Amino acid sequence: MKTRIDKMIFVITVIIFIAGCKKPYAPSLAKYKTNELVVEGFINPGNDSTRFKLSRIVRLDTAVTAPVNNAQVTVEGTDKSSYKLSANAKGTYTAALNLNNSQKYRLHIITADSKDYVSDYVEVKLTPAIDALGYSIKSNGLQINLNTHDAANNTRYYRWDYVETWEFHSKYESTYYVINNDIQPRPPDKQVYYCYSSANSANVLLGSSAKLTQDVIAQAPVAFIPSTSEKIEIEYSVLVYQYALTSDAFNFWQNLKKNTEQLGSIFDAQPSEITGNIHCTTDPTENVVGYISASTVQSKRIFVKNEVLPQSWKATYPYDCEADSIFQDIVIGTKHVNQVDQMIKGSGVFLPITKINSPSHGQGYLASSPICVDCTLRGSITKPSFWQ
Repeated sequence: MKTRIDKMIFVITVIIFIAGCKKPYAPSLAKYKTNELVVEGFINPGNDSTRFKLSRIVRLDTAVTAPVNNAQVTVEGTDKSSYKLSANAKGTYTAALNLNNSQKYRLHIITADSKDYVSDYVEVKLTPAIDALGYSIKSNGLQINLNTHDAANNTRYYRWDYVETWEFHSKYESTYYVINNDIQPRPPDKQVYYCYSSANSANVLLGSSAKLTQDVIAQAPVAFIPSTSEKIEIEYSVLVYQYALTSDAFNFWQNLKKNTEQLGSIFDAQPSEITGNIHCTTDPTENVVGYISASTVQSKRIFVKNEVLPQSWKATYPYDCEADSIFQDIVIGTKHVNQVDQMIKGSGVFLPITKINSPSHGQGYLASSPICVDCTLRGSITKPSFWQ
């Protein structure tokens, strides 16, 4: 799944081909090049970790990036304070900062090839709490909404993202498995029917009360889960993160949202170039993808069990699954073939579901493809620590 930054890189290359009744938009390709730096993350002034991911654009047409390792990454304050982030795997850099919220801060990056990048200094925004996170049942799915407000009227601009987690099951429940080239009854600790999976939000979620008298956001839509989704066939949970933005940061994310999510018809917003607040001081002509903000984070989680949803909602399995009979003695032409040995024990093309017998073909198994039987191919059997 592409991230928001991936989408931004991809849209840069495709919007020049958008045509219709409107004049085609053709930004200069010189502005967007391979090997330019992509910076993802924000400055968290609290106890939670500040995390940045650095990468470089490898291909524009497919939004491919490569991690930037061995960089020096620091957060610098207007009070001359400096906080070094630790390098981790795959171009990520982290630190717990505990900053002075009255100061302004910027990100400073020196890459292994001695290129120097700095962001503009930004103020620290204090994010108000999420008042309520709830859901409403629509005719075609589950809508997740939230309410928030700032009694001091100081926030006005909000951004959200989320992590959703769900319990699901495979199409078929397998009561047998292969061990040491033998098919045995499947013990409880080897079950592969129930699993848990998770996903991050993919779209840009924004809200603003700038045109309202009070700084109140009511029933902001966060996520929508179709009634046919397996995410809600057993139990679903979503953890929403809330960030306060400056007006400049809000404009950046709004521009990104328009360019990645709202193109496609003559009535959509015209695409525009996406300008962040990060600059290359060693090469001022180089463009950097990203925007640095500084804010505390608020979060809230809810759970939704299937039993509270309409009984008419049925999950559609994401793959075409059929169960086939696999026997020990099948005659193909004049040759006797042991399908169990060849297709279950030997190759693993099929996984056994349950045992069957045939007077003419001997013992066999009802079986299906691994993706239809083994839920661990799409999730984990380990229950999350927060699960209810």
